[in-house]
Amino acid sequence: MPLNAYGELLAESPADVAEVMMNRVLAAIEADSSSEPIVDSHVFAGELVWDDCCGILGATWIRVFSTESFPAPVTGLSSCDSTLLAVDIAVILLRCSPVMDENGVPPTIAAMQASAVAAAGDAAVIYNTLLGDLPGGWERAAVEQTIQNEGGCIAIDTRLTIGLPQSDWCA
Repeated sequence: MPLNAYGELLAESPADVAEVMMNRVLAAIEADSSSEPIVDSHVFAGELVWDDCCGILGATWIRVFSTESFPAPVTGLSSCDSTLLAVDIAVILLRCSPVMDENGVPPTIAAMQASAVAAAGDAAVIYNTLLGDLPGGWERAAVEQTIQNEGGCIAIDTRLTIGLPQSDWCA
């Protein structure tokens, strides 16, 4: 697979697009001295499992569609020459959050606040990274971010749509 100017593989599948975006976020988090390290990163299919949430970064593709007026889907038949291919991507960072200890003592306010501040920092790094430069010919739309805190895990879920030349995908 050919490389772009950033040394990234050019996309040949929705998984490749997800991997490009995830690797950019991974590099940005690793470069941020205030952020905890990432323990594992991978492209996944479907929903990211929260079994182990302390420092997991993942990315997936949610939907693939043709567009003549990015990011609106084509409603009829289209040719490879006149359309972009759009890929909806989710980049998700899972971090541990404070929970009750084995004696039923809840976490301190200070611990919960520190966790919230760290999550806000990670969220900003991810959001700003995904708003950065894209490989040549790619477009971006609909960057949205949600944060969930459940079962001792904080999830920073950032979704965006990437448009890229259809010629990369057409037979």
